[in-house]
Amino acid sequence: MASRLIWLGLALAFLWGCAPQRETLKPSNPPQQSPATLLPPPDLSQEQILGLLRPPNMVEDPSSGCSAQAQVMQSFWKLRDRAAQDGWHLTLVSGYRSFKHQMRIWNHYDSLYRKTDGLDSKRRVRAVMSLVSVPGLSRHHWGTDLDISEAGLRGQLVNVHPDTPARVVQFYNWMEHNAPQFGFCKVYLGKRGAVRDEPWHWSYFPYSSVYEKQFMAIQDFHEVMSDQVGDVHYLMKNFPEVVKEETRSINTECSLEVQN
Repeated sequence: MASRLIWLGLALAFLWGCAPQRETLKPSNPPQQSPATLLPPPDLSQEQILGLLRPPNMVEDPSSGCSAQAQVMQSFWKLRDRAAQDGWHLTLVSGYRSFKHQMRIWNHYDSLYRKTDGLDSKRRVRAVMSLVSVPGLSRHHWGTDLDISEAGLRGQLVNVHPDTPARVVQFYNWMEHNAPQFGFCKVYLGKRGAVRDEPWHWSYFPYSSVYEKQFMAIQDFHEVMSDQVGDVHYLMKNFPEVVKEETRSINTECSLEVQN
């Protein structure tokens, strides 16, 4: 089991990493803002919510190449500074992802299950959704969500199991205690819906709560039903249920029902 977890962590770090986006993004210095400054979330179009266009005000974290909206990245940098005081060295594994980037990850796992497990379309889509959001439905499209690891984990994204190393569990416990102080909410707990527990996935709630409302109001998803997406025919036929399973996975503390 331990070797499987390590393999999964390395695979996710490789596939979800930010290197593919460095071609279009330039490193940015941390914005010089007062710690008390909280800018309102910029408006996003439906195309930006779905990952077809980049959100505005994006900056890159120089050490990882990952990008996010400026306010989100500023909050991460402050969290990283706090972590360093306690002996933790935070690193970003993933930030903003375009629709095409998300599709590459989705198609990798869809192809893997198609080759190895012999699942029908329904079970295959369900299995892939437990690992990665359907292209167009990912919160990473909004520039608000970050996959955060620790340098000692070498960028791995590891689930917590009985045999998970104590150091990993201690790091996740530190994050759960401290990240909310900087506006971040742990999105996936693995208790509902299709997405399993993701202790590395943190959403900047002051912004993502606004965009979640926009996402929930979308009625027509035909723009993201590309024939290049694995199992697109099943997704098209069952999209209302797919969206429902995706949204049911969200931690209720990160939902619109909770006021910041």
